[in-house]
Amino acid sequence: MVTTSDNLLIYNRRSGCIESETVVGRAWMDLFYGRPLGRRITAALLCRPWLSRLYGTVQNHPMSRRSINAFVRQNDIALDEARIPPGGFASFNEFFIRRLKPGARPIDPDPGALIAPADSRLQVFSVDDHSCLRVKGAAITIPALLGRSRIGNHFQGGTCLIFRLAPSDYHRFGYVDNGRQGPVHNVDGPFHSVNPLSLKHKPDIHCTNYRQWCFMEGHALGTMIQVEVGAMMVGSIVQHQPGGGPCRRGGEKGYFQFGGSTVILVLGPGRITIDPDIQQHSVKGIETLVRFGEQIGRIEKAPN
Repeated sequence: MVTTSDNLLIYNRRSGCIESETVVGRAWMDLFYGRPLGRRITAALLCRPWLSRLYGTVQNHPMSRRSINAFVRQNDIALDEARIPPGGFASFNEFFIRRLKPGARPIDPDPGALIAPADSRLQVFSVDDHSCLRVKGAAITIPALLGRSRIGNHFQGGTCLIFRLAPSDYHRFGYVDNGRQGPVHNVDGPFHSVNPLSLKHKPDIHCTNYRQWCFMEGHALGTMIQVEVGAMMVGSIVQHQPGGGPCRRGGEKGYFQFGGSTVILVLGPGRITIDPDIQQHSVKGIETLVRFGEQIGRIEKAPN
């Protein structure tokens, strides 16, 4: 059973220290994922899509703005980075999907730098010769992640990067390369929490939750897959180009409405080398705090 004494360890590369993450709604997480009765309630009710949609509707109501200040204080959110509308945010969700001021998330100017597509906690996994990766003890296949029966062998021996967004994060996500995005595919599923506390009990969440994915053809990275995974109480995933179109490195691809969520990138073999600090902590099962646009690795091989 998960207890409140369990700590989520996160590597903060700015301070060079290992820190304990503050989990929003920790007591509820322990109850509904750490106890057998709670897990039954979660499966029967809390992870249902209609409940997340209803909660998203509540967060769009003007009365929801009353909870913004407390949320900012609790999570130490730097509101000075945000573009605040005249008169303030109209609802909690408008605050949650806030845009930032120009320059708040500079994109690494080095074209050889692999950048993070979101403010998040990053862990890196290898894709084996059977297009399988092990995430939190679960063997996940790339076809299962995409809701397909099979997929080509292009990604065997490649790299999978999992970017977990906490509710306190900036919830807009972007592109890591110039090129072209394919159409977005939807895979139906429940809305479980993507927090590591829930993954301890249900490690296949990334392959069972509602998710959206697309192929992308990058000028520097070649063929890749980007997946956005919905999570408990996420009102919706908004894609700017659901039918596909051109993409720009550091440009915005879309955003998550209220709730914590996940972005997953799958790259082919030999394309990148992950920064050593991220790689070393990933091997230990520790996520690294990263920001949208910062370097997380190096691009090693141009596509054929």
